[in-house]
Parts: sequence; structure tokens; C-alpha cells
Amino acid sequence: MASWNIRAGLGRDFRRRPARTIDAIVGFDADIVLLQEADFRMHPRPAALPRIHGRIGPFEVIDLTPATVGIGWHGIAMLKRPGIEVDEIRLHDLPALEPRGVVIADLTVRDLAVRIVGVHLGLLRGNRRKQLDFIATQLAALDHRPTVIAGDYNEWRDQRGFETLPDWLRLHSPGPTFPSGRPFLNLDRMAYSRDLDLLSSSVIAGPEAIMASDHRPIIGRFRHLKSADIARRIGTK
Repeated sequence: MASWNIRAGLGRDFRRRPARTIDAIVGFDADIVLLQEADFRMHPRPAALPRIHGRIGPFEVIDLTPATVGIGWHGIAMLKRPGIEVDEIRLHDLPALEPRGVVIADLTVRDLAVRIVGVHLGLLRGNRRKQLDFIATQLAALDHRPTVIAGDYNEWRDQRGFETLPDWLRLHSPGPTFPSGRPFLNLDRMAYSRDLDLLSSSVIAGPEAIMASDHRPIIGRFRHLKSADIARRIGTK
């Protein structure tokens, strides 16, 4: 899966070129793509990227808000490869001084149940702690699925701001993503449950991605662990 804050298609050259953003997304070797700032901020918040027959490139747009003109929930959009089944979608507002939200999607990928959570956390560390705690509470009330929480966490420190993230999740940063020209801040991250194995991850550094936004995209490849693998892992710790 990949995640990218696309800044509504506004590139480093301060030109809004949706085709450039879509070209970068087309190159993602991913099953699921999470986007942040996928809609414009001003009401009625239209989509920043055009859809053709419900698709952006090869990816199908999961319709999170069918009654609106945008493609996202608080700007968070989710794309998927054809053939991936959407089992259930849950949308929540997040506690913050600014409007923020979270998308919780239950999917079936290659006959395996997974839960993908899209986030774009707040600018203030205190709000981010409250938001992670809120998300953890929502997830705890659901039947468990292997889970990935990905997006723009807006937190550059590795040791602060994540105190409310539950210990059944592992936090991971593929590397610096901001600013995209010469990144030195690890703002974009993934947290994943212990029944998933992170096989590889990277920051995408293609020329289209570097120019199309002030963030670089991230991508991670996961393996669905079997019960025996999980027990073996726990026993070795």
C-alpha cells in the first residue's frame, strides 16, 4: 500500500497540474493508495483529481462520500486495485481545533481480510495524541482484522507524540518525506498490527512525485501472518 499527501495537486513549482499527480500515482506498484488533501479546502470541497468512470489511472476510487462532489473524507481518499472487495467503511470526525477525520475501511485483498485506516493528523502535538487515542478506541470496539494505519501523521519526532498509540501496533517510518525537494522530516508513516509482517518499505523518489507535491509518497509491502507465525514471533521476544 502507498500513502501520499498530494496538496490538492499543487506542486513545488506552485502550479496545479492534476495530470502530473495522476502520472505519479499510476506508477505506484500498490494494491491500496491513500491520499491526503485529495479535495480542495473550500466548500463544496470538489475533488482535486479528475475521475474517469470512477477511476484514477488503474485504481478504482472508493466512494467515501457519495453525497458530495469530492472523493475524500476531510480530504482523505482511498484508491484500490480492481478485484479488491470493500466490506465496510466507517468515517469519523477527529477531536481537534481544526477539522480532521479518519477513514476506516474493511477490505478483502486476495481472499484475506484487512483493515486500512487513513489519517491526516492535526498540526498540534496535543491534538495528535488525542486523535490517536480516539482511533485506538474505535478500533478496539471492532472485531480484529490485520490493520495498517497510514497517512500524514504530521509528527517529525520518533519518540514523542505517539504515546497513545496502542502496543499492538508497530510504528514505522520509511524515511524523510518533507519537504519533497530535500526531505528531512519523517511526517508520513505507517502503523501496523503484529499479525502483519512488513517485508519492505521506501520513500518514492520519482521525478513526478518529487515535483507534484510538498510531500514525497511512501509505500510498504506486507505479508499476512498465519497464527503459527504470530505465536512463534511472540515466543521469541
